[in-house]
Amino acid sequence: MKLIVSDLDGTLLNSKHEISKENVKALRTAKENGYEVAIATGRIYTDVLNILKKADIEAHIISGNGSTVHTIEGKKIKSWSIPKDELKAAIHWLIDNNFFLQLLTDKNVYLHYDFKNTIKEDYKLAKSNNPKITKEYIDITMNLIFSQYGIKYFNDIDELLDSDLEFCCISSMSFDENKLNYGREYVKNFKGLSSVISHKYNFELVSKDASKGNALEYLAKHLNISLDDVIAFGDNFNDVSMFKKAGISVAMGNAENEVKRMCRFVTLTNNEDGVANFIYRHLEKANAESTPA
Repeated sequence: MKLIVSDLDGTLLNSKHEISKENVKALRTAKENGYEVAIATGRIYTDVLNILKKADIEAHIISGNGSTVHTIEGKKIKSWSIPKDELKAAIHWLIDNNFFLQLLTDKNVYLHYDFKNTIKEDYKLAKSNNPKITKEYIDITMNLIFSQYGIKYFNDIDELLDSDLEFCCISSMSFDENKLNYGREYVKNFKGLSSVISHKYNFELVSKDASKGNALEYLAKHLNISLDDVIAFGDNFNDVSMFKKAGISVAMGNAENEVKRMCRFVTLTNNEDGVANFIYRHLEKANAESTPA
């Protein structure tokens, strides 16, 4: 038995935040050829379920950048939540420094009711320092935020943090390069947390023990599949940990060049069905090698 694991945004999803028919067909073909399929994403579990349901696909799910692992049957087999003291310290620092943030459990995405204003103010700061930046960045960000399933709003952050909810990920961003770099560097001071980057303007915080790579290793062991028999697809730096674990690592054509250099293979872009393209080529090669001359 073998395993295919794919990131979502920028990888399995196209720019419309959809899984194309060709990618759906390729994943089903892989399953018919004895492969298990898993998703590994920064999105929350219920959001991933909603995306897969629309595409009529079933898969194991690694969500919250490796914070939770669910089997294809929906059973949570592992989670690494953020310790409360680290959670509170990080959140209050982000708020005090005017960073937009999202708080994630495996079921919901929590946004401050005034988050749009925070993003607009951040854009103004970025524009003052870099006149070339355009309003398109706000539109792309808003589309990405509202493409998520399970959004809830909060007003009192302390009330939310003092609840019994287990938070698996903090997602933050800035369009301003100096502010963004400052945030990415400062959060390294939170020793109980690990920081990952999933697109140009963001950074995400998870438990120091959580990563897509660790979650992939846990899932593969649960399924009794060797990591040598894993194909991993991704496009950004939060995918690197699973690239290092998987026997076959595949970067998307739209990935950062540094990410591409870390992978064994590079496929087409997410808007060109890059996942499907590689799966078909891999299956064709595997079937040819197993066929007697």
